[in-house]
Amino acid sequence: MNDETESAVAQRLDQGILHGLLGRQLRVTYLAVFRTIEEQLTGLGITPQQFGLLVIVDRNPGARQTLIAKARGLDKSTLVPMIDRLERDNLLERRPLATDRRIRAIWITERGREVLRKAVPIVQKGDDLLRAHLSEGELAELIRLMEKVREGLGVTD
Repeated sequence: MNDETESAVAQRLDQGILHGLLGRQLRVTYLAVFRTIEEQLTGLGITPQQFGLLVIVDRNPGARQTLIAKARGLDKSTLVPMIDRLERDNLLERRPLATDRRIRAIWITERGREVLRKAVPIVQKGDDLLRAHLSEGELAELIRLMEKVREGLGVTD
């Protein structure tokens, strides 16, 4: 069976209640955009998660790892390897905090800024794919509804 035929057969599989689950609908939509962005960012040597980290560090130079982790909704065990990798690739660097040399602050490097400059249009294009099929009113309503759901779940943005 070739890939095209297999995809067509997979589309016809009975998925029971899955189609009606809002969480599944959100995930499928997210993954469709995520994969498009991920493929293109690979050419720059970063992942979408690393892109998010570069944005936060670029906008908040010298922030502590703990603050960055909270802002990204990550725990330390997830964030530290990401920073390690980006530091190895010369995109971020750790420096001692001026007020407490035991604490490391995170800074973006010039190379990191260059990669980020190239990555922003890629990510923006992915976001534009989402927006393209919605009117301004629909987009505003979708954002409002997603904020309402997150608020109900006790999740801050």
